[in-house]
Amino acid sequence: MSDVASRTELAKVVHLVGSSFAPSAVVINRGSMQGVKPGDKYLFFAYGPEIVDPDSGANLGRLELVRGRGEVVHVQDHLATVRSIERRPARTGRRIIRESNDLLSFVQLGRGKIIEEELPADESVPFEGVGTGDLAKPI
Repeated sequence: MSDVASRTELAKVVHLVGSSFAPSAVVINRGSMQGVKPGDKYLFFAYGPEIVDPDSGANLGRLELVRGRGEVVHVQDHLATVRSIERRPARTGRRIIRESNDLLSFVQLGRGKIIEEELPADESVPFEGVGTGDLAKPI
């Protein structure tokens, strides 16, 4: 297979890492020998139905059912591990300050110990609906 052909062929999901329902990462059948590098980004999808233009009757192609986007985090010769880069907005990042119900602090200070927590502005989302055999193309 030529170098150009190996780069233009779509990669396939060959393994799911973590839950098969919502994997934290996936493994694709492309690696350093095919030019994949850490930090490369991929769009994961499966093919849906053929779409026909209702006015002209022309076949517009197969619909791509997007499963998510990911970034390569580990590369082997013929495999790469890809982690989801999809983010879900949470409530805006905020700091929570509260008193603990620590009895010792209450006795010594007359109040509970102050606890501060930083909550992130958004959170990562695992791949949703991706499965073995789904396709991946560089983005």
